[in-house]
Amino acid sequence: MIINVIVLLFFIVSIFYTIKYKFIQLKFIKESKIALKNKKSKSAFLLSLGSHIGAGNILGVTTALIIGGPGVLFWMTVCTIFTSIFSLIENTLGLKYKTVIDDEERGGSPYYILNGLNNKTLSSIFSIILVLSSTIFFLPIQVRGVCYSITSIFKVDLFFVFLFLIIFSLLFIFRGTEILIKCIDKIVPIMTFAFLFVCIFGIISRFRFIDDVIKMIINDAFNFKSGIASVIIIGLKRSIFSNEAGLGTAPSINCYSNNLPIRQGYLQVLTCFIDTIVMCVMFGFVILLYDFDLNGYSGEELSIAIFEKMFNSNGKIIGNFLLFIFSFATIISSFYAGETNMLFNCINKNNRVKLYKFIYKILFIIGIFLGIYLKNNKIWELVDYGLVILGTINLIVILKLQNKFKDEIIV
Repeated sequence: MIINVIVLLFFIVSIFYTIKYKFIQLKFIKESKIALKNKKSKSAFLLSLGSHIGAGNILGVTTALIIGGPGVLFWMTVCTIFTSIFSLIENTLGLKYKTVIDDEERGGSPYYILNGLNNKTLSSIFSIILVLSSTIFFLPIQVRGVCYSITSIFKVDLFFVFLFLIIFSLLFIFRGTEILIKCIDKIVPIMTFAFLFVCIFGIISRFRFIDDVIKMIINDAFNFKSGIASVIIIGLKRSIFSNEAGLGTAPSINCYSNNLPIRQGYLQVLTCFIDTIVMCVMFGFVILLYDFDLNGYSGEELSIAIFEKMFNSNGKIIGNFLLFIFSFATIISSFYAGETNMLFNCINKNNRVKLYKFIYKILFIIGIFLGIYLKNNKIWELVDYGLVILGTINLIVILKLQNKFKDEIIV
């Protein structure tokens, strides 16, 4: 219950600040075009997009529709429009207060808590929470996506999936930032356009039913008889988990950019819109257009069944491939974000960098283990706890630093 109350308050505050700043986040359309001309900004954008476009775009949507019904798509859209103001603020602050550790630029929420609020204790606590979000809270759901996509086709034992992820991590993920960036630069554009192509194909194929689906979504979004509060809360939760606006996770990734802080902030708003409104909601539309009995599936089963309905015998392969590549890209990107927050504790202590990197890798492996062996409902509980803890602390911080944010606004 308390989780639902906090999520609703988070949304209400976003409405207040969106109105206060006159919908400033919607300037992302113009500013993003300028920001993307910067090579490092583009790489940071793709890295961030890769960290958000994951299992949540597939499993998160199917699970939300099954539990909350069609109306969740409306509330996911509305939530993203308003909460993206937090994304603009936090990412602007993240670049404003970034620093250099072990010859690499690092930044994010703990860095602006330390240098903006001068609160060393809170910054250290939040860095630990962010490390846990990249390993224990959010990583398992991405691992579950990889696990399901492999076992549903090859029928291998879960231990071999665990072994595969460990070996891949040792050979690629754990080998440094530049390798991660190169992987993401190649993977994210391909997977994004592939997913969009599939969704557009599905919508065009069933376009004659689009009016009926829109009416269904609106009616369900405001259906007081069936419990509107539940639909709203589920829509808000899945939106926040999808794009992570206001949670303090994205600034750790965007600090890789060398652009103006506010410009990178606008790019992160673009990420929120692509991730949730374009991809999640579009995928939800496709599912509804094909008229599934939502109560007859689990989230994983529905995520593959929709592709089978669109592409017949090839659908299972296409669906599992997209689930695999989406989840995998997020695992790679999340590692960089978590490591950045772990290394926050090494500021002015370069002799501890190797030790902290080693500890972080152990936590990352634990997150992989939980994603494979933990029950599905427990994984989503971890996600909800992560949302509330991160969102509560980070929201208080960025609102205290809003005057610093104002200094960066381009008139």
